[in-house]
Amino acid sequence: MGNEPGGASWPQGIWAAVPTPFLADQSLDLSGIAQNVRHYRDALGLAGIFCNGLMGEGWSLSLAERRQIIDATLAAAEGKLAVGVVTTHGSISETLELSCHAAAAGVDHIVLMRPAGLFSGDEVADFVRLIARAVACKVVLFDSEAQGGGYPAAVIRGLAQEGLVHAVKCTRNADAIGALQAECSGVLTICDPYESHALTNLARSGSRVLYADPEPYLYQTSRLRLVHDYFDDHCRGDLSAMLERYRRLEPLRRVYERWIQMPLMRGEPVNAALKQWCRRLGLAAGPVRGPLRELTARQAMALDADLDSGFAEVFGPSSPPAR
Repeated sequence: MGNEPGGASWPQGIWAAVPTPFLADQSLDLSGIAQNVRHYRDALGLAGIFCNGLMGEGWSLSLAERRQIIDATLAAAEGKLAVGVVTTHGSISETLELSCHAAAAGVDHIVLMRPAGLFSGDEVADFVRLIARAVACKVVLFDSEAQGGGYPAAVIRGLAQEGLVHAVKCTRNADAIGALQAECSGVLTICDPYESHALTNLARSGSRVLYADPEPYLYQTSRLRLVHDYFDDHCRGDLSAMLERYRRLEPLRRVYERWIQMPLMRGEPVNAALKQWCRRLGLAAGPVRGPLRELTARQAMALDADLDSGFAEVFGPSSPPAR
C-alpha cells in the first residue's frame, strides 16, 4: 500500500533514539522497555521515540527480538507516545517482513537505513520503493555517511516527490545537513538530530522538530525538562527564556560531546557509556551485547565524575537527579 506525501510539516515536537535494555544474561528486558517508555511518555512528555537503531544495538537483535521490542514498546506507549522503528535488517526479505509487522502493529513510521552492500543510487531507490509501497505508514530515511555512504540527495528528493518518503534523519555535518535541507526545501522535513543545533534551527528556520539521538532523555528529568521548556518558549515567542534554558544545559552538553558525540564522529561505539548514563537516571539499561565491551572501571569512574559535575550544575545538589 502506498503513502500520501508527507510534505515538510511532519514530524513535530521532540523525539529520541532509545536504547534496548537487556537482562544480566543479555536477553531482552521487556519490563524494562515498558518502564522506560512510560518515563519518556509521562515524565518527559516526548512526542515520540524510535527504537531498534544504533542506540538500541539494533545490529545485535534477531528478527524475533525486534518484533518483541516493537510490540512491547507499543503496548507501553498506549497510543499516547508516537513510536518509530528502524526496520532495515540483514536481508531485504527480512526488512520487508519486519516493516510490514511494524506497520500492522500500529507504529507511527518506519525508519530505513541504507541496505548493506554495493548498490547504485537507482538500486537504493528501488529498495526504498519496495518497502514503502508495502507498508501503510510513513517512512523516514536514516541518512548517515557512516552507514554505507547514506542516501544520495537526488534519490531522497525523488522518493519524496513520489510520496514514498516523509522525512529524513540526517546525521552528517552541519554543512551537509544544510545542503540537503536546501535540496529538499518544501518537499519534506530534513531533521537535524543534534540538540546542540536546536537553538539555531528554531530561531533561523522555524523548525518545530528535534528528531534527536539520546539527548532528550539524558538531559531531562520529571522535575526539570529544559529541552521541553525551551521548545515551549519558542512557540510562545519568549526568546529570552528560550535562550536562558538552552544555556543551562551547556554542562551536560560538554559531557555528551566527550562521551557520546565525539566517539560517534570517530566511528566508535557509545552504547556502554549511554547505558551508564541511563542507569544514573534510573532508566532500565542492563549490559551491552558482545562483542561490545562494558566501560572499564576507570572509564566508568571518569564518566560518573563528569555526570556528577554536570548534574550538579544543571539540576542542583541532588545527584543523580530524581526521575
